[in-house]
Amino acid sequence: MLPSCPCTSCGTPMRVAPGATVLCCDHCGTEQHGRPAARRIQDPDWTALAPKAMLRYADDTPAPLVAPEALAPFQVGRDEARRLLRRWARRQWLAPAALRRIDESASFRGAFLPHWVWRARTRSRYRAARGERYWKQAGAEGGRVRAVRWSAASGTVERGFDAVAVPGSVRLDGRALADLMRDWRLGDAVPFAPEQLEGYWVQRYDLEPEVGLELAKARMAAAVEAEVRARVGGDEQHVAGIDTAYADLAYRLVLLPVWLASYPHRGRARMVAVHGRTGRVVGERPWSAAKLAAAFTIAAAVAGVVLYFSA
Repeated sequence: MLPSCPCTSCGTPMRVAPGATVLCCDHCGTEQHGRPAARRIQDPDWTALAPKAMLRYADDTPAPLVAPEALAPFQVGRDEARRLLRRWARRQWLAPAALRRIDESASFRGAFLPHWVWRARTRSRYRAARGERYWKQAGAEGGRVRAVRWSAASGTVERGFDAVAVPGSVRLDGRALADLMRDWRLGDAVPFAPEQLEGYWVQRYDLEPEVGLELAKARMAAAVEAEVRARVGGDEQHVAGIDTAYADLAYRLVLLPVWLASYPHRGRARMVAVHGRTGRVVGERPWSAAKLAAAFTIAAAVAGVVLYFSA
């Protein structure tokens, strides 16, 4: 019999297949990502970091976890969050009835979502080519065609990254987390104290900090490449390679506030979130099959009447 581990959203045991890197809950559909320990390749930048203090603070596990270092307090209260949910749900035309009553959901609660916040200084050496477009004659009698004249380019880019935030939770889907990320202001965070968590749900992180480093480096690499292309200039750029070294690498766990509520739709629990600082509502917008069918029938009937009288 295969072992199981609890779902991070609903607690239902999830079956674990040997070598699996993604687990999916059969009850609510939550995905949990990880990597087999036997295949893990240690990042030398990660192994050079000093270990963090551990603390028991999450509601969904008694095990000690990396201790949070900062927390952004709620600015949107419980009643205001319910009002915002209700207003958002009423604007979703042809939505199922369960969504229209989401502000009354028993799952509604304030929560702190874990985020890994990384900082680093990078020094990147690049090899590239700059392309300049021009027109040339195509044969003796042909017209002009566009061509690109290439020239070698190389150099070094140095950058400082102060706050590269990577969500440590998979409770919300990637699009919702990206929407929430646009509004976070990490400068609003205050030093962490356990009593600040009272009355709120605190989820443990699903992504280990080592995986958070991989994702943070990917975001840094994208920013470095954008700067490289800007420096190369020209009409087109071909980047052959970028070699990046990291210095002063450090991270901290920051808890960011959100109001969460779920509703059932087609046998799956779907999550909607209210940003705990700005009040913006994010979530998947479902459609009611029955309401869509009714709307199509009404539209077809109206079109038939218009065609009948216009004939």
